[in-house]
Amino acid sequence: IGFWRSVGHSMNDFFYETFFDEMADAGRQDPYELRLRLLADSPRHSNLLQAVAELSGGWKRGPFTAEDRTLRARGVAMASPFGSEVATIAEVSLRDGGVVVHDVWVAIDPGSIVNPAIIEAQVNSAVALGLSSALLEEAIYVDGMPQARNFDGYPILSPDRMPRVHVRIVESGAPMGGIGEPGLPGVPPAVVNAASVLTGQRIRSLPLSKLDLKGVEG
Repeated sequence: IGFWRSVGHSMNDFFYETFFDEMADAGRQDPYELRLRLLADSPRHSNLLQAVAELSGGWKRGPFTAEDRTLRARGVAMASPFGSEVATIAEVSLRDGGVVVHDVWVAIDPGSIVNPAIIEAQVNSAVALGLSSALLEEAIYVDGMPQARNFDGYPILSPDRMPRVHVRIVESGAPMGGIGEPGLPGVPPAVVNAASVLTGQRIRSLPLSKLDLKGVEG
């Protein structure tokens, strides 16, 4: 375990939010609707969850056929890092056994804000790092030594794999929270929750590049 953008949230929120969807599936509940019901007494969180659904054009889990005829699904996740609150929706498809991320919607409530442009820039960069870690990044050690000795041995997200990112800032009047890291933790679980809809089975490990994901492709 080492330093990572969003620190422990990068791992723990992945566990929490993917397992939440597993519980929703076990109870035959829609994961978005279940979150919304459980947050009925928490206006700050429920407003944020509804905001990200509205930003995405309305919640739909899928699978559904997009305009380009690819079969897609959406996943949702929430996180509460560093005094800020975040809700994330990701839309993905499968191609050649891998995951393609098309859009990521993020509603963020950092409390009091100063510069909205900085918030949007930080969320965009956090989404990029969250996707890179979810899709590709992996440090492999053999006999205590890292196998990647240069950048060519450690793949990161390339510009052509970066999805469209949509950001909405929600002001709740809460005290000012962090903004440099909160945009990351919801991304990996939202992507995995979406991919699991298409594969028909739960995904419990990252990065996704080491898995041969069989499911419904289009």
